Amino acid sequence: MKYTFKTNLSQKEYTEFIKNNNSVSFMQEYNWGDIKVDWEHLHCGLYQDKKLVGVCLILIRTFPMGIKLFYIPRGFVTDFTNQELVSTFTQELKKLAKKHHAYSVKIDPYFCINEYSIKEIEKKETFNVPTYYSNDYQKKHRNLLQAGFRHHGFTMKIEQSQQPRFNMSIPLIHLDGTFCTEQEIKTSFKKRVRDYLGNYHTNRGVFFEHTNDISRLDEFMEIIEKTEARQNIVLRNKEYFTHIMKKFNAYLFFGKLDLCQYLTFLKEKGKESEIKEVENLIEKGNKIINLSAALVILPQNENGVRTSEYLYAGNDLKFAKLNVSYGLVYDICKFSLEQKCHYCNLGGVEGTLDDHLTSFKSKFNAIVWEYAGEYDLIINKFTYYPIEKFLPIAKKVYRKIKK
Repeated sequence: MKYTFKTNLSQKEYTEFIKNNNSVSFMQEYNWGDIKVDWEHLHCGLYQDKKLVGVCLILIRTFPMGIKLFYIPRGFVTDFTNQELVSTFTQELKKLAKKHHAYSVKIDPYFCINEYSIKEIEKKETFNVPTYYSNDYQKKHRNLLQAGFRHHGFTMKIEQSQQPRFNMSIPLIHLDGTFCTEQEIKTSFKKRVRDYLGNYHTNRGVFFEHTNDISRLDEFMEIIEKTEARQNIVLRNKEYFTHIMKKFNAYLFFGKLDLCQYLTFLKEKGKESEIKEVENLIEKGNKIINLSAALVILPQNENGVRTSEYLYAGNDLKFAKLNVSYGLVYDICKFSLEQKCHYCNLGGVEGTLDDHLTSFKSKFNAIVWEYAGEYDLIINKFTYYPIEKFLPIAKKVYRKIKK
């Protein structure tokens, strides 16, 4: 077989391959390179007898003294069970990295070593869940090692890797792969979540909206900024989210409260202090307020397994007892189901599964995705090993300075 490798794939050809792939992370879509403005990027493709059999988006970070790192987030995109393809792709990446004077090629491929219900941790029992991402893990792992990649290890903390090695995801399918109904998804949640969905929210004036209208980013940013201030964190600015809305099939979701309807409810069943709080807001000209928001990206692949990504979210803790965020996640699941998604990925958690992110996401009885983690293709060992030793220290110093 004859293989050729290109580093300047057109958007049309690259995207067509992604659309027809069984499963692809949004981080390997063509436009992700435009979002990562601090990195240079290349769009590469491997051909087998003139047929495109693999692609990858390479992000290139330049360090002082011209030292470069190749990073392929959640990629590359090919059949990792095919040893010849993996080996050939790896050799081409190695040649390209040497040409650009990169000391290493880092990947964190889009497959898992394990998929299990969070209920297994909580109840010490076995629960059957639909699996896809961990299929043939050992073979994929072995092929990467044989091709020359060095496994970076099974890290547990989010900060130890470029992308979280543990994610939690809500399955929207049964064990046989058929789609659930909205009611079945709702029933799968913990009772403490289900109690708020439907009439509880509706009677109190809580409702949900979603849109791909970029002009409504200001509403989203209000919630994000309140979350940043409360948690003393920095997420992303409006420009970043604008790029995502323009470049991806992305939607903004809002959980809102109709204050007039809530006031009517409180006058029948609420406390005087609650009534006064709502009346004060209405007197200031507020009728409807945002209490929860999220940005969700829909997958570009049209075949195989499709996963929506609950990428960024925030909450206003005003009227926190309404737990509007529960209803927002359910609304995202319903929309994802309409879009023929098999999973709704809630995003990263610590591997110890004892952090505040796990505490929230576990309420939806989510599946834990334990990704295989990072693999490094070492190009220059004299540069690689010193950086591997000192970069984690530099990151810790940087985080302390940011605080």
